[in-house]
Amino acid sequence: MSTQDLAPFLLQGIEFDPGHSLLLTEWSELMPVIEAAGPEGNGYTWEGVARLLVVRHLPDVADQLEHDSESGMFAVYSSYSSNREVLEALGALMRDLYRSPERLGVLLASVDPDFSDD
Repeated sequence: MSTQDLAPFLLQGIEFDPGHSLLLTEWSELMPVIEAAGPEGNGYTWEGVARLLVVRHLPDVADQLEHDSESGMFAVYSSYSSNREVLEALGALMRDLYRSPERLGVLLASVDPDFSDD
């Protein structure tokens, strides 16, 4: 899967590590949906979404992911070089939500605040 298939999410290798990262830095077009659901709409909001998707759809890989989001960026890493596929699967789930604002709004209403590290 190419990183273009996951747009607007970016999947890239980590130069200093054999692992990979999945990033999102721009989501302004979805701010009305995010704000209507209640969250602040920052990188931590997307981290909460990612954590929920992992629990629901990829529970066996939760311990292979490391979250490092900031207010202006969502970031999740896999430090295992063989786990690009894990980030591709998570990226596809997140991309599909990004492209479906209605589904995103419903999901945001169910995200546990403890899933966000703000």
